[in-house]
Amino acid sequence: MCIVHIYIYIYIYSRNNKIHTRIYSKECDDHHFLIPTSCHPTHILRNIPYNIAQRIYKITSEETEYTRSKQEYSNYLLERGYSKEVIQESFQKIEEKDRKSLYETKTESKKDTKRCFPLICDFNPGLPNIGSILNKHKHILDLDECLSKVIDKNNIFASYRGTKTIKDILTHSKLRKEVVNPSDGQTHIHKGESKKCDKQCYVCKNYLVETSETDSYHTNTIHAIVGKSTCGTKGVVYMIQDNICKINYIGCTSDSVKVRFSNHKSHIKKRLKTCELSKHFTENQHIHVIDTSTNNNYDASLAKQLSIIILEKVDTPSTANSNAERLKLCKVKEQQWQHKLKTYKDYGGLNIREEKKTTN
Repeated sequence: MCIVHIYIYIYIYSRNNKIHTRIYSKECDDHHFLIPTSCHPTHILRNIPYNIAQRIYKITSEETEYTRSKQEYSNYLLERGYSKEVIQESFQKIEEKDRKSLYETKTESKKDTKRCFPLICDFNPGLPNIGSILNKHKHILDLDECLSKVIDKNNIFASYRGTKTIKDILTHSKLRKEVVNPSDGQTHIHKGESKKCDKQCYVCKNYLVETSETDSYHTNTIHAIVGKSTCGTKGVVYMIQDNICKINYIGCTSDSVKVRFSNHKSHIKKRLKTCELSKHFTENQHIHVIDTSTNNNYDASLAKQLSIIILEKVDTPSTANSNAERLKLCKVKEQQWQHKLKTYKDYGGLNIREEKKTTN
């Protein structure tokens, strides 16, 4: 016997001028298959011995090598706690098939494809038999003639998805990008950023703070900015800091910060109590002394008293076509940030909780 090639888990060799194959595993492979006491549906645990038997039967071309591999992997499965009966049943079931049929590509014509209606549940061994409950009540579809034509009750079945493990809860599915800071040459985790625009408009020049993380006057916790945003980014959550009274206000807009902040400026200047921010400046004129003689003087005096940080660029799906739908998504994020940074009046901030707005 001489080795021709090893490819992943296939050992290719020649014997008597013929090329043969058998199953192959590295010496470091400890064959730690899923234990049968694991919290998984029964059919998954029974499929593991069957798939191993299928792989050995499909790859191994010589009978003697097949018998040896069969015994070897049966011992591995026994060590992991699988019953001898389940292992023997798996090999017996696969041996009844023609080996050549395992290499055939199975194709389904579009005419044979059926529309399925799975009831997807988080798997838990304590659940009752969902499949039998579904089968017990499928006859209800026959009560509606139109519905029974649309939905074939034979295509309704229970399907399970894995519940989150401790690893899934504690770790992120995606790694955050690392970037090198040119100033110190150190590697940092890439975060979002509240950034000034290239044009240096009046908002960026006077009010917008460039940062990748923020806190508020009402909490000591620091939070990372979500997404990269400028004054022209639409659909954002922003925070305005009153640097005189040491108080925060969080708002959102489906438009850009530049447009929304222009409204805030105008309402503060005209002393309109349209929101909690302008109401605060109007009621505390003795503290917030602002020069409104010219636009430049107004910006210069107001910039000394407040600043703005863009907290998050809200991802809006393509289905959200109307401005109202986009604003609704922004409102959800706005409330999350108000809770994180504790900018409600209960904590000394300017924001009012939504439930209190509806009762007032």
